Amino acid sequence: MTGADLLVRGLVDRGITYLTTLSGNGLNPLYAACRRAGLRLVDFHNEQAASFAADASARLTRRLGVVAVSSGGAHLNAMSGVMNAWFDGSPLLLITGASDHSHTDAGKFQDMDQPPLAAPLCKYSKLVDRPERVGFYLAEATARATSGRPGPVHLTIPADVLSAEIEPPAAWPATPAS
Repeated sequence: MTGADLLVRGLVDRGITYLTTLSGNGLNPLYAACRRAGLRLVDFHNEQAASFAADASARLTRRLGVVAVSSGGAHLNAMSGVMNAWFDGSPLLLITGASDHSHTDAGKFQDMDQPPLAAPLCKYSKLVDRPERVGFYLAEATARATSGRPGPVHLTIPADVLSAEIEPPAAWPATPAS
């Protein structure tokens, strides 16, 4: 099992049937895991449209909407829909790809510290730096997105974290108390 398989399994276990996206840097392992699990990808022409679609879905269903975009400018473009989710209280998960974490601060493609950029508009914004922590961060993010006043959350997950082989967990981390 890869970190991406664990992420997708967690999404499916939470009732997610599709995610909106614009394909790009760092997301290939996620797309492969979605295909293996039968999780539908709805690809858009730009990140704003993908994030607004996930927000609209979340707002209409009151269930978690999920959007996945690549790093750098794509992350910033997706923040338009995240801002909308923040203002309207929509439970939205923004997953941002990134180049390999092992190359951070060494000139990797579109190297940007994305979690602090999302933090002012998100109830939770973290970098997932190890594949075995994917389940923990997903549990935290989804609990925060859906508890209290719903709102957006963000996870940056680098390609090497998504593609790393890990042992499947026996159980999901306990959902944190809100």
